Amino acid sequence: MTGKTHIAVGAAAALAVAKHVPVALTGGVPVLAGQASSLACLAAGGVGGLLPDADVSTSAASQQLRRAWWLLVAVVAATFAADAPLGGDLGEQVVAFARAAGMHQVAGLAVIVAVLACGRASGHRGFSHSLVATLLFFAGAYLALPGLALALTVGYASHLVIDLPNRMPERIFWPVSKGQSLGLCKAGGVVDGLLLALGALATAALLAGWL
Repeated sequence: MTGKTHIAVGAAAALAVAKHVPVALTGGVPVLAGQASSLACLAAGGVGGLLPDADVSTSAASQQLRRAWWLLVAVVAATFAADAPLGGDLGEQVVAFARAAGMHQVAGLAVIVAVLACGRASGHRGFSHSLVATLLFFAGAYLALPGLALALTVGYASHLVIDLPNRMPERIFWPVSKGQSLGLCKAGGVVDGLLLALGALATAALLAGWL
């Protein structure tokens, strides 16, 4: 799927989980029990939804990814702009991270960078599109930004889910060499456009209901 579709679906998935996940499922851990604001979850879900595609290698794919990253920058910037007047905590999350940057935060960022680097080395839809990478990504996110770890990881996992219908397989069960694919569509096609529309509509509806 295209980058903008991953951003939209990732944001919608993060909002849905952060709003509706029962506290019991988080094991009572406060930072996983929905402390982050709706806009912070939206931004984190969008970022998480795009990160697995840091493994693209072809020039055409890299060009598409650059456009998607610029779109994501615009989404995050708009989120920051709207967050403060609504009394949100996205800015507070970033400031808190900068002030408390210690061994845990550095270790978390190192894990995330390692996941993306290994994904790049293994080729498109390789390691970074696996369950192992998703679990490691969550561990890194929890160390670096615990209040947004759930939203980031839900966005990341949504990427793997909506890539399944694509004709190009992804190695969900890495290190197993055989990839998984439903072979129903291609990136930029009708299904991609439908998922983009549904993701955007779901994001808008969830955000409106939350606010």
